[in-house]
Amino acid sequence: MEVKRICQWCGKPFMAKKTTTNYCSHQCASQGYKHRMRERRLELRELQELIEVKSKLDHQDYFTFAQAAQLMGVSRKYIYKLVKEEKLRASRISARMSIIRRADIELMLKTRPYERRRVKDDLDITEYYTAEQIAEKYKVSQKWIWAYTRENHIPKIRIRQFNYYSKKHIDAAFAKYKTDDALTEWYTPEEIEEKYGMTRVAIRSHVYRNNIPSKKEHGQIFYSKLHFDLSKQTAEDDSSEYYTVQEAMKKYNLTKDSVYGILQFHEIKREKKGRFVRFLKVEFDHIMGAR
Repeated sequence: MEVKRICQWCGKPFMAKKTTTNYCSHQCASQGYKHRMRERRLELRELQELIEVKSKLDHQDYFTFAQAAQLMGVSRKYIYKLVKEEKLRASRISARMSIIRRADIELMLKTRPYERRRVKDDLDITEYYTAEQIAEKYKVSQKWIWAYTRENHIPKIRIRQFNYYSKKHIDAAFAKYKTDDALTEWYTPEEIEEKYGMTRVAIRSHVYRNNIPSKKEHGQIFYSKLHFDLSKQTAEDDSSEYYTVQEAMKKYNLTKDSVYGILQFHEIKREKKGRFVRFLKVEFDHIMGAR
C-alpha cells in the first residue's frame, strides 16, 4: 500500500508505504527525532525552573510585579492592569521599584469571589422562550430542544440556572414543520401497519414518494389520514392495469429470466414502482396469447 504524505520535517510530498510514516527519508526522521528531544529537554528545564521559582516565592511575603505574576500564573502586564484598576494594592518604594504584599494578593482573592455574568438590565426577555414554553408550543421533548439548539447554534442566554432561547430563531426553525390546520385526522405508523400490512420502511418510502404531510408531537410521528388513504386508493386503482414480474411468473408459470426475456425481446415498456417492476397487462397478455 502506498499513501501520499507530506514530510513533517522538510515539507516535501512523498509516497509512504505505511500509514504511520511521517518522514520522507532516514535523514529527515533523525532530524525530527533530535528536534523533539530538544523541545522535550527545554520543556523539562522550563518546568524545573518554574518549580524552583515557585518554591522560593512560597517563603516570601513581598513580591515585585514580575514575581507576583509568576506566583499567580499570569502576565506582568495583567498585574499592572489590576493595580491600575485598584483591584490589587501595591506600594512604590522608589522610582524604579514597587512591591506587592502577599496579604494584599490574598485579600483581593477573598473580596472578589467568582460571579457568573448576568444579562444586561435592558434585555427584553419577551423575545426569548424557555425550554418549557418550546416543549408546550411545538410538542417536543426538552432533551430534543437541548440537542437541536446546540447543533444548529440557536442563540441563547442564561439567567441563573435557566436557559432562554431566541424566539425568532426557534419559530423560523419550526416553520418548515408547520402543517395545514385543516388536517384534523392522522394515522400513527402502528395504525397503518395494521390497516395496510406495510412495514415501517415501506411506510416511510410511500410517504416520501407521495409527499404525504406529516407531523411530530412528543417524539411520535403522525401521517395525514386523508392523503395516505387517497394515495393508497390511487395506487390500487392504477395497479389493476399492470402486472408485476412476480404476478406474471405466477399466472403464466414462467421463470423470472423468461419474463424479463419476453419484455426485452418484444420491447414492452416497463417502469419501476417502489421496489417492483411493472408493465401493462394488455400488452403482456397479447404476447402470451400469440405465443
